[in-house]
Amino acid sequence: MDLLILFFVLSVGISFLCSILEAVLLSVNMSYVSVLEQERPSVGKLLRHHKKNINKSIAAILILNTIAHTLGAAAVGAQAAALFGNDAVVIISIIMTFAILFLSEIIPKTIGAVYWKQLAPAAAQFIRFFIWITYPIILTTLFVTNRISKGNEFANSLTKEELLHSMLLSEDDGVIDEKESDFIENILNFNKIKVKEVLTPRSVVFALEENMSIKEVIDTQSDIFKFSRIPVYRGSLENVTGIVLTKKIFRQALEDDAVSVGSIQKDIFTINENIPVSKALDLFITKKDHMFLVVDSYHQTDGIITLEDCIETILGVEIVDESDSIDDMRELAKMQMKLKRKDIESRNCEVKENPL
Repeated sequence: MDLLILFFVLSVGISFLCSILEAVLLSVNMSYVSVLEQERPSVGKLLRHHKKNINKSIAAILILNTIAHTLGAAAVGAQAAALFGNDAVVIISIIMTFAILFLSEIIPKTIGAVYWKQLAPAAAQFIRFFIWITYPIILTTLFVTNRISKGNEFANSLTKEELLHSMLLSEDDGVIDEKESDFIENILNFNKIKVKEVLTPRSVVFALEENMSIKEVIDTQSDIFKFSRIPVYRGSLENVTGIVLTKKIFRQALEDDAVSVGSIQKDIFTINENIPVSKALDLFITKKDHMFLVVDSYHQTDGIITLEDCIETILGVEIVDESDSIDDMRELAKMQMKLKRKDIESRNCEVKENPL
């Protein structure tokens, strides 16, 4: 009787442990492994090794699990037949089946899937031991499994879409708040957003003619107080020649206000409207600048983009200070275009009603 109980406990116990280890190993993600490497370097590196060589780890677990099921069931059946006769084997087999199903599969795998973070460090040590005792058999199984998985090295890599869905689930579960979720989503989609989607349209760009004197600007252009940098053009906005800093205008006004705006301007860098905002941000950082001219495919002026526009794209909000009278310049441009169309339509109606 003692042997019967011993074989039953060993069979179900080993299988229970194997099922937990399998569930934990498959539930662990690489981001958790990276965090664990910072907190417990030796355990983290061991767990990363098991994840990278998952075929070997799974093979060791399944080999022991199969041995426990097969030999354990056979040993329990033999002991039952010896103790209670052949008629008892059927009853013992039914008991073993349900014991293996619940105690060796459903319960341990549920525990492993739910508590994988708490169990992962200990699981890494057990898996290493299992690999060591089953290594000769593993070599044979790896010969087959390596050929099956060949060419699918990145099958377990997390895609951007999967990461987005994972983030949304984390938001629903309260792990991260809505604002953090928005930041992450904006960053992940950063490369998809084009400069033309966030620029300030030329129709609402405030700019100065390069031949204007500093005195004329101070006396007639009160809007200069709203901006720190102002585009400078020659003739029209189709020919933007540079940028002038507002503080430089005021400084020059104290020294000699008769000189032209063009004499104190600096060069402006030009970018295409179709490049990603992420690329524009890289250029801002590289060139240590804050404003670029944006042109279309025909090199016609489309508008301007600032470093602030790029940051707003990441944050998902408009950055407005006390000098900004309009929150969204793109919306202002649309409103002005609608008013212009209505004005044209009304004039056309007047012409039709009063023909010459």
